[in-house]
Amino acid sequence: MPFINFFLLLIAYLFSGYGILNMVRIQLDKTYTITLSLLLGVAVASFIPFLLQLFYITLTDVSIFISIAVTTLLLSIPTGLRIRKEGISAALKPIIPGTIRIQACEIPFILVIGFLVFISVWRCYDLPPTSRDVLSGPEAIAEVAVREHTMVNSFFSIDLWSTNNQFKSPYLISLQLIYKLAGFPFGQIWLSIVFVSFLLFLYHAMREKLHPIIAGILLLMFIMTPEAYAYTFMILYDYSNMVFFCTSLYFLFGFLRGKPDSWSYLSGILMGIATYIRSETLVLAFLFLPLCLFIQWRNGSLKKSLVRDAAYYVPSLIGYYLPTQLWIKHYLPVHYDMGSLVNTHPSDLGPLFQRYHDIVTRLLASEFAIHLWGYIFFATFFLFIAELVFVRSFTKEARNWLYAIVVLYLGLGFLGFILPLMNLDETTKRSMFKLLPVVVLYLSNNQLLTRLSGWITRWEATPMGKPALAGADAKGGGGSKTGVLSSKSVLTKSGKTVAAPSAGQKSPNPRKGKGK
Repeated sequence: MPFINFFLLLIAYLFSGYGILNMVRIQLDKTYTITLSLLLGVAVASFIPFLLQLFYITLTDVSIFISIAVTTLLLSIPTGLRIRKEGISAALKPIIPGTIRIQACEIPFILVIGFLVFISVWRCYDLPPTSRDVLSGPEAIAEVAVREHTMVNSFFSIDLWSTNNQFKSPYLISLQLIYKLAGFPFGQIWLSIVFVSFLLFLYHAMREKLHPIIAGILLLMFIMTPEAYAYTFMILYDYSNMVFFCTSLYFLFGFLRGKPDSWSYLSGILMGIATYIRSETLVLAFLFLPLCLFIQWRNGSLKKSLVRDAAYYVPSLIGYYLPTQLWIKHYLPVHYDMGSLVNTHPSDLGPLFQRYHDIVTRLLASEFAIHLWGYIFFATFFLFIAELVFVRSFTKEARNWLYAIVVLYLGLGFLGFILPLMNLDETTKRSMFKLLPVVVLYLSNNQLLTRLSGWITRWEATPMGKPALAGADAKGGGGSKTGVLSSKSVLTKSGKTVAAPSAGQKSPNPRKGKGK
């Protein structure tokens, strides 16, 4: 029975998320559409118990699952209109899995990554949550809510002076509550949906730029970062925040490259979800507005783009207001004075520069950093330096992702300075999860790796025994498409390439016209 409920929820996520994509009128290929629909569906589900609680509706399996069904139907209205216009087969084709084409070089990566995914999913299903932060907040609130049918329950009668985890976003509470009521005792199986969907999204984004071998290596570097991989089965806010933050940037940068306005609207929705999960994301979202304004000013479209920029940022404001202002101040029986957490000496910039120094020396370039992230940041640094020295230029896509790296470094350091409660070895460390997919997507636009990908592709296309065509440029732009002489051409003694004779024709005579 729990697995039937699991697949029913999966279908609800798929259709509710696909309805949002149709609502903003964005057209994507099949992989992006399916993975984003599932991610958006999980986010929609995380709002439902929270909204029911805001209206003081009893949280039972009947009220929650009926609400999910009704929400799915309402969000599917744009899909229904599209079905009426295009027909059911055309309208639903983007979310119906098709033929999967796998190259031989992808099989080793699939086996290793599949093994790691299996371990993560098994641990989500079979083992209880154990992290201190979740046991002193979201997990305990959700467990009591199952019995008392309300998020504002007897948990808050406990003396909680030593922790603030009860004041965090209802995102985890809602999802844990849904899956506990669905029959999963530990609840966190929803995290596997987020994990697998994002892996497919990230790999597909890299495959647009890189050869499968290089994309597979980068994906392995991402998934095998010890700290982040642990949070694919340890439920906390940071992994989900990373997923929605990164997907938001992907569509924001696509919009800045000239994609339709719908990319900006979807980016705003995803960033609003990321802010709802972790409220400090509001500051990071704001730091991307200067990039938007600069590019729009340079393109001469600043006035026309101000409304779109507002549409990008408004969901983040809503995502911040609901959990931190409305929920904490007006619903919880205990209150949280966030004003007392702000640094009272902001003019003293010494701690700010010390935080920036500690992020580098402690979290990025130390033995401790290797235990946390493996060698992914070291590889990124050396490839960045190599591109800077040997290529001496960056593509527009690479510059955008480099800007995101700078924003995260400066923004997280600033947040740690303004909010001393964001300590380095716990909060800032987990906030740096957002840096992992950002550096991977920068590397997918690194020109050394893209040129290496082109070389591998041309080498694969070279028939055995055929010499490569001399004179092809480094990017593979010269020569034939495969980088070799066509099988329908011959090389004359003068060095010119002429068409080979077909059956029944004479070979071209290079001495013709010169006399005897």
